Amino acid sequence: MNNNEVKDIIYHEIKQYFTENNRTNGMCKNDYFKINERSERVIHNDKATIVILDDGTKGVSKCDPADTYNKTKGIKIAYIRAKIKSLQKELKQLLNQ
Repeated sequence: MNNNEVKDIIYHEIKQYFTENNRTNGMCKNDYFKINERSERVIHNDKATIVILDDGTKGVSKCDPADTYNKTKGIKIAYIRAKIKSLQKELKQLLNQ
């Protein structure tokens, strides 16, 4: 039996909060920066998960046949693998400028 599931996830404007601690004067500043909208496609196929980022980069995670498939863990692994590839491409482009 083939158990396929495809979904598109769109992250609208995201705020990344941070705290800045100044070691010189002991002051603390809370602030954030905005991350632009992005999307990704998640494909579950039996015991494999594929994440495709909006730049086309793919990450894949596969479950060992003896293990129990966990969708959340599969998404996390596939996403991190895709993000690493995407960042490597971005770094290569910056170094070649």
